[in-house]
Amino acid sequence: MPLSQLERYLTRRRVQTSLPVRLYALVDGLLYGDAFGANALERCSAAIALFDETPDASLADAGPWLIDFEGASTATRQAVLELAAGAAGVSWLTTAYRFESLARDMRKRLDVRMPNGGTALLRFYDARVMGDIARVLSSSQRAAFFVPTFDWLVQIHGELIRVHPDD
Repeated sequence: MPLSQLERYLTRRRVQTSLPVRLYALVDGLLYGDAFGANALERCSAAIALFDETPDASLADAGPWLIDFEGASTATRQAVLELAAGAAGVSWLTTAYRFESLARDMRKRLDVRMPNGGTALLRFYDARVMGDIARVLSSSQRAAFFVPTFDWLVQIHGELIRVHPDD
C-alpha cells in the first residue's frame, strides 16, 4: 500500500487535535523475520521488543515489536510498509504517548487472565487477529485496552481498517 493512504489518515487526525499525534507500527517479530530473514529487527532508539523486560525476554526477537515509524530508518520504514502490503499485516497506532511510555503500556497488555485463573498471551500485536480480538471485548474492556491510543488501525494486503475507535 502506498504510504499516501496512511499519510492522509494521519494528516486528518493531526488536524482534529491540539495534542501531538505520533505514529507507531506494531509488528510480529516472527512474521517480520520470516519476511526479511537476516534483516530482522534490531533494538534501537526507534524499535523496542515488547518481550524485553518480561519473563519471555528470551523470545523477544520473535515477539511483538513497537516501531517509532517516523523515527525509524528508511530501510525499516520500507520493510514495515511491505509487511502492511502483504498477508502478515501491520497494526498502526496513533497516540500522544511517547515511545517508551507506549511500550510500557503495551507490555502490560500482553498477558490476560483466563476464566480458570490462568494467564494467556494476548496476540494483539498480530494484525491478522486484532480485529477479532477487538470484536470480542466488552465496551469496558475496549475502553481499558485502547486507552493509550487515539486510533488503532490494521493494514493487511494494503487495506487500512480502523479497529478503534469503532464508530
